[in-house]
Amino acid sequence: MRQIGSGQVFWWRASQSPTPSVAPRPVLKATAAKRAHAPVNLHRRRPRKRKSILPLTALGLAGAAVMLVLAGSGTARPTAPALAEIEHMIDLAGYGLTHVSLTGHRLTSDSDIFDAIDLANAPTMLSFDSRATRKRIEALPWVDKASIERVFPDRLEVHITERTAFAVWHLGAHHYLVDKTGRVLGAVPPQAAPALRRVAGDGAAAEAAALFALLAGQPDLMRRVEVAERIGERRWRLRLLGGGAIELPADGVEEALSRAAALAAVAREAAIGEIDLRVAGRTLVRELPGGGRPAEHAADAGVATGGI
Repeated sequence: MRQIGSGQVFWWRASQSPTPSVAPRPVLKATAAKRAHAPVNLHRRRPRKRKSILPLTALGLAGAAVMLVLAGSGTARPTAPALAEIEHMIDLAGYGLTHVSLTGHRLTSDSDIFDAIDLANAPTMLSFDSRATRKRIEALPWVDKASIERVFPDRLEVHITERTAFAVWHLGAHHYLVDKTGRVLGAVPPQAAPALRRVAGDGAAAEAAALFALLAGQPDLMRRVEVAERIGERRWRLRLLGGGAIELPADGVEEALSRAAALAAVAREAAIGEIDLRVAGRTLVRELPGGGRPAEHAADAGVATGGI
């Protein structure tokens, strides 16, 4: 439970199970003296005050309705003190926002979502702006979509859809989890999430999904890629497991990957260390040190690779 402001505000988090749990009732902490007696019947407490709330309910709701109509028509807008007084009456009438149900989130903390909802500045349905609140929640790193449902008189139901980590991005001395759009989800240690793809360099996070979509057509080559490095925010260098690299051009990447896949299949046997495909129609092959051959070979791609 978490209290905001001077009044009693009860927060609770719904069950994450597929079957929604029944909403728990707010529980007031009993004093030591009251614990020794029978539980207090909340429906019968302070009957005089309960009776006095009825006119406040009518007055508060009527005033709020008038203000909303006037504000919507553009002829008048409630001042801050007037709005605060109306909200105070609505709260006394039992229509303040006191419960928030959160579901769907796993990697986003409750406290970050509660801060984005910001009920301290929107204590009732009158001042609560669901559109602005949704934008604040969706600005949180892991949140993809948020839906908000108002349940009268005093409850919000918030459902979160989170993003999926796609790759680990190495930039400078830091490593970050990113999704398919290139959005940074959070910093991680260098060896975190070993099953995810590795990319490096400026602009790599935003372009990684497009590259790996093309690599999916060359599964043998993709399994050998250790790190895809973005060079000058224009093109890719594929660093291979066990050593070696493939230099891809800025344009015509799909065709270059097809040629690279055929060469990479025999790269180890041929002691090939680097395959350079940056120039259209030509393949430059650099052998590994100690390969027993000249350091570089440059030839027309149709001749050097058998028509690849």
